[in-house]
Amino acid sequence: MSTRSQIDPHYYEASSDAMQQHHFFTFKNWLRPLAVVFAALLVCIAYSSFIPSASADTKGNTYHSVSLYVNGELQIMPQLAELMNSDTLYIPVKQLDRIPGITVNYGSPLSLTGSRGNATINSANSFVYAGTTYVKYKTLLAISELDGRYASSAYTLFVWTTDEGEANSAKVLANISQLPAGAGPLLGQKIYPFREPGSYWITDVAYDPGSTIYYITARNSGGAEIHLNSNYAAFDFVLAAALTQAQNELRGQTIWYDNRTIQVEKIGHLDKLTFVSFQIEDDNTIRAVVRKTNNNLYAFELEPHFDVTDMLKDRIFVKNPRSVYKWSNKVWNAITANEVFAGMTREQVILSWGVPSDYNTYQSSNLTYEQWIYRHNYLYFWNGKLSSMQSF
Repeated sequence: MSTRSQIDPHYYEASSDAMQQHHFFTFKNWLRPLAVVFAALLVCIAYSSFIPSASADTKGNTYHSVSLYVNGELQIMPQLAELMNSDTLYIPVKQLDRIPGITVNYGSPLSLTGSRGNATINSANSFVYAGTTYVKYKTLLAISELDGRYASSAYTLFVWTTDEGEANSAKVLANISQLPAGAGPLLGQKIYPFREPGSYWITDVAYDPGSTIYYITARNSGGAEIHLNSNYAAFDFVLAAALTQAQNELRGQTIWYDNRTIQVEKIGHLDKLTFVSFQIEDDNTIRAVVRKTNNNLYAFELEPHFDVTDMLKDRIFVKNPRSVYKWSNKVWNAITANEVFAGMTREQVILSWGVPSDYNTYQSSNLTYEQWIYRHNYLYFWNGKLSSMQSF
């Protein structure tokens, strides 16, 4: 019998996901059911596009957050404009001070002044949510020289008051029109870049269909700009909204740690945990904070990836594997210790050590002989059962 400590633990961390997935899904047919079971155990975060999720109020109105550009510049504020019921735009009063030609009169009643007239804020042209008043965009157009355009594919409103502002807006709008379907809502999104510390907001996205490269410009709250050029599969950032959505879905959920990829001090293989939150460090390292059954909090670092699901893949189960496989205590004791022994099945070995880096199979009429290759170990199977092991 051999323990996992005989294998270089960093080997699994350094192996590419693509290589592991290739071997996982190109095994013989007998491994396909196992792949399905593991897929069912892995967490699936319901975010497959950039489109922000809608919210609703007690009256049944639906809302989509909308990014606001003024004279071609993204407005970075906690409050966002809102699209109500897919047809009416509202802008928070706190953003109106950033629009030239609009003056907010903070009296009672609240009112607005523009070059074309005044407007009193009332229930017909506004709504209040979480202490913030939102005013109809059409109300602003009626009292000012303001002009603009709403880019529905990007959930983004552009307003301008000068020819230069219109020209700056037109450049971003032209880039939006060239984006693949579903990519528009990247505009205005808060992100955590993996190669830059701190949070940024995406201000512009251009797309080259010939090379399938996105040319992304982002700015932080201090005005510093960065440029991130990559394809969709290799974005060097994670969306803050995606982390929030995943956190909301996982918070309080029971999970089981999977240490076959990366071992963590004080958290064992298949330890039962409660998900607490994501923790974002100053350098944008992302950790999952969990609570053990002893009530102590622990955190483990996640591999950076644009897709939050891929961050968590091979790190947690959302269903107890013991409830899926009815194996003996001897087998489970070996698996939780990352050990293997003669007589274990393929599935049991994989749940203990993970998918091998390579394998060889020899098939005759009534015999299947397999060699599984891990970094410093060869495992030999006869008709689906581990028969011997060689270390080197």
